[in-house]
Amino acid sequence: PLLTKEIKTVCSFQICQARAWLLSTGFTLAYGAMFSKVWRVHRFTTKAKTDPKKKVEPWKLYTMVTGLLSVDLIILIAWQVIDPLQRILETFPLEDPISTTDDIKIRPELEHCESSQNSVWLGLVYGYKGLILVFGLFLAYETRSIKVKQINDSRYVGMSIYNVVVLCLITAPVGMVIASQQDASFVFVALAVIFCCFLSMLLIFVPKVIEIIRHPKDKAESKYNPDSGISKEEEERYQKLVTENEELERLIAQKEEKIRLLRQRLAERESQIKISEANGSGINAVGPTSGHAVGTAITTRSYNTTPAATTTATTQDTHDHHT
Repeated sequence: PLLTKEIKTVCSFQICQARAWLLSTGFTLAYGAMFSKVWRVHRFTTKAKTDPKKKVEPWKLYTMVTGLLSVDLIILIAWQVIDPLQRILETFPLEDPISTTDDIKIRPELEHCESSQNSVWLGLVYGYKGLILVFGLFLAYETRSIKVKQINDSRYVGMSIYNVVVLCLITAPVGMVIASQQDASFVFVALAVIFCCFLSMLLIFVPKVIEIIRHPKDKAESKYNPDSGISKEEEERYQKLVTENEELERLIAQKEEKIRLLRQRLAERESQIKISEANGSGINAVGPTSGHAVGTAITTRSYNTTPAATTTATTQDTHDHHT
């Protein structure tokens, strides 16, 4: 009996540790992949205008998932070394059996996987996972209406993140409340995990399967999700076209500015020409009147000098008149 009890204790200890490790690492691997995909969409759409040549490489996504998993490993290893989870047996008062007349009593027992500072470690894990959930929810909301050619399934990934966040926000507090009820707690948590995984895989993979069924002869995977089948030459060509497009837009803006300046100068020149023409017309109108007055003065002055000059001037005027 002592050996059996020791084996049972060791198995319970391993089960407690395995439960925490599998749940934490499984969540990180599943949610981290969707998180990195949405982050790539957000990064691609925000950095394309500032730096068209800069792109997010696939290895950066793997690095992000590896980083999240590394944080999980650090927390779990510290938890297991400093304050490991252990099997705690909670006993209840004796109860009479319902369907027997034997002289026996039943002592209910409830097993828990806890540590001495269990609330501290749970708060650390929940806080870390909660930050990732909130940030992923923010990225999914920011990219809700973005359609990227290279990442065609970003919308379904965002919906999967909504699904994970909602179910986690419901499951975590309810599971803590009904932790003393083993059957209810097990059923609720198990159904929540199964439904969350099933719905996420449904949103991500069913559209791809439908596309393959509709177009069996085409490369449905690369057509639906060009990120998986796009070549390096096509990516470079796309980036080159984006760069050329922005360069042409800049040149067009410069040409339009030059045209505006030339039109402004032309309008100023036309206004100056009109002013000059108006001044010239005023000078021509004043000129003949002044000449006539001078002629009259000369004629009068000649008339007052001598009779011979007057006769000559009169004869000349008469000759000019006849002419």
